Amino acid sequence: MDLTAFGLEPQDSPASEDDTSDDVDNESDDVDNEQVWSECVDCGYAGYEVQVRRESGVLLCPSCFADREGLR
Repeated sequence: MDLTAFGLEPQDSPASEDDTSDDVDNESDDVDNEQVWSECVDCGYAGYEVQVRRESGVLLCPSCFADREGLR
């Protein structure tokens, strides 16, 4: 079907040997950029919200921190 009547121009094929090697490099860069989460010393949960709390001085998730501080 000729799509030039609709104002669309033909495009080059996106796949070539050079492009596939770049994709492999990009995938390895993504692996290097993965976030490593901290782990809670009480329950072992690993996530972005696990952090050192000033009062305790150890890595805790919000739930374990609340338990230690008697906030529940």
